[in-house]
Amino acid sequence: MLDKTLRIEGGPDWHHFYVHTDSMWVAVLLVVALIVAIVLASAICYYVTRTVMLLVVNRLARQDQHRWLRAAEQHKVFHRLAPLVPAAILYAAAPLLSGLTFPMVAALGHPLAILAAAYMVYTLLRAALALLDSIDERYRHFPSASERPIKSFLQIATIVLYVIALIAVSSVLLERSPIYLLTGLSAVTALLIFIFRDALLGFVASIQVTAYDMLRVGDWIEVPGFVADGVVVDIALNTIKVQNFDHSIVMVPSYVLLTNSMKNWRGMTESGGRRIRHAIHFDVDTVRFPDDAWLEAHGTDSTHTLPGPSDADAPRLTNLGLYRRYLTHYFRSHPAIRQDMPIVIRHLQSDQPIMALEVHVYVNETRWEPYEVLQSDILDHAYGMIPAFGLRCWQHRNRSRAES
Repeated sequence: MLDKTLRIEGGPDWHHFYVHTDSMWVAVLLVVALIVAIVLASAICYYVTRTVMLLVVNRLARQDQHRWLRAAEQHKVFHRLAPLVPAAILYAAAPLLSGLTFPMVAALGHPLAILAAAYMVYTLLRAALALLDSIDERYRHFPSASERPIKSFLQIATIVLYVIALIAVSSVLLERSPIYLLTGLSAVTALLIFIFRDALLGFVASIQVTAYDMLRVGDWIEVPGFVADGVVVDIALNTIKVQNFDHSIVMVPSYVLLTNSMKNWRGMTESGGRRIRHAIHFDVDTVRFPDDAWLEAHGTDSTHTLPGPSDADAPRLTNLGLYRRYLTHYFRSHPAIRQDMPIVIRHLQSDQPIMALEVHVYVNETRWEPYEVLQSDILDHAYGMIPAFGLRCWQHRNRSRAES
């Protein structure tokens, strides 16, 4: 009776077994038992694998030499790898369903294998993306992270992973070899180059930025043609995020570094000296040679004593020349002026009835607000001493008013 109801036969190579039954109810129970066994095996293997893997990873991540493993755990890399096990079980069990004589159940075997394979590719992609995020986070703790950012390279890796996953999923769904799809991609290379033009240009720019150390996070830059005058807060593959001093955010394309000029103020910050460049314009009618009485009176004045001893062979200076010598002495003795950097006070050429002195000095303050305060104090003193030398700043006056 049981032999008629259920028979198990071995294949020719004894690697396969065939189950025969004449009872519809037994067949249904066997099919249900097979499906339940596949589902239970997938669920049990998933939870066992996930629990054991996370337990091992948690213990290893506590050690200092495995900090990269701790970053991978925080980004749930291993959580995303756990679904590989049930997907592999479903992929392996799909031929069992295809071998059934139940038409509807047997028809699910092949699509189930395809979906399981596609899901495994999707799971690997999610885990790989999480791994890239963990690499980025771990790299930020290195001292050279701000000097050598790798975010653009990680974005290139992300694009490559998406392309590989797309090719793999397409080959699985179409049941074609990936080589067949790659051969077809050669026909649309020009289209892909057009679509990923910014990404390719950004990749080339990222290589140059990294190789030549052109830009770092935290640099103060100015980009002509873009309203970008501030601090770099992020360097990505296609864009550079700049926070201006008015707290606005500007996104500058990365390839601009290859086609446009850019001013980077990092050298000023690293040198510790920031330049003050300012021109003072004088009325030419007030420039004259001072008399001996003026020299005797002002040479002993404690407020602006003229530097250096008088020399009979030295050339006679005008009051503007004495003022220039005084400013030089003042800058040489000022505690905020960098004495190891140039201190230059020079004449500027002008096509108007004025004379101009241009001041070039460097102060030891590079921060914006303290620098502006220090510059204002120094220039206030320079302008305040002008009347003491009998000079007057040039001012544009209305011609009719001047004639009256």
